[in-house]
Amino acid sequence: MSTSVFGEPPPGTDLSANHTSNNNAAVIITYIIAAIAVALRFYTRWQVRRVSIAADDWMSLAALVSVTASFASTIIGGYHGLGKHVWIVPIEDVVTVMQILFAYVLIYVVTVPLIKFSILLLYRRIFGMTWTIWVCMLLTAGYFVSCTVAFLVCCQPVSYYWSQYIDPTGGKCVFDLYPFYIGNAAANLTTDVLILLVPIPLTWRLQMRTSQKILIIGIFLLGGFVCVASIVRIYYMTFLANSVDITWIMGDVFIWSSVEPCIGILCACLPTLKPLLRHALHHISIFSSSKNTNSSHTVSETDDDGITIEREFRMEEEHNLR
Repeated sequence: MSTSVFGEPPPGTDLSANHTSNNNAAVIITYIIAAIAVALRFYTRWQVRRVSIAADDWMSLAALVSVTASFASTIIGGYHGLGKHVWIVPIEDVVTVMQILFAYVLIYVVTVPLIKFSILLLYRRIFGMTWTIWVCMLLTAGYFVSCTVAFLVCCQPVSYYWSQYIDPTGGKCVFDLYPFYIGNAAANLTTDVLILLVPIPLTWRLQMRTSQKILIIGIFLLGGFVCVASIVRIYYMTFLANSVDITWIMGDVFIWSSVEPCIGILCACLPTLKPLLRHALHHISIFSSSKNTNSSHTVSETDDDGITIEREFRMEEEHNLR
């Protein structure tokens, strides 16, 4: 037990409580969904549209690789007490959890920009490069650089980040980590909102029916679920301000730090999957006993290969909207 380091547990604390299984289940489910979304995205490009993989597609794959690392970190952390009250976790495991947390933060500040760049590069492919996309790219790059540098110098030596619980005099932290966590999350949420808003005016200026504009904007606004996940993550982080129960609180933080990017990957992939949906509906109609030959309910093979969200905007794959 870690009572010698963290003191006695508050009255009424159920030391037998363990959220590890629930934490792992939530992370596994959302990770699988994200992996399927990326796989379908690549399948759509290769097999349905038969076009080359674009930069935004590769960026989504890179984000999934990074999310895989955070997924593994959460599962491993559970074996060392993540999701349990700190007073029943051996101090050696507390140190291990803090080592995992250190790596996790660095993984997170890589994963989030990869997802954002995937979305922004998709915007560029659809709308062409605009100043709003440039600004969001610069803010995203600035987020990555500033958070990475700040976190790497937060403790001197770096190992003090996790060794402070067994050797309090072995180093020092340059600044309070709680404001860093909150600031990091707030900056991430801010860029999420800005990126969410970018396609709205760009889509509204397109020459198409209003109903089509609303539908396309609605698809992009599904990214709002990422903002909700970011807010929930910040909520759980606020408990760090007044509690030493780090393994218990960090269990929830780890969940939402994994769920949030998985939702982000899903939302980044959804706009690219419309050709796959049309392709599937076309083949379903072929084998349906009540096959409808009305042109409004069938899609030609040419459409399967060529229809994309860009074509909905009346553009060719190799040209940007002006």
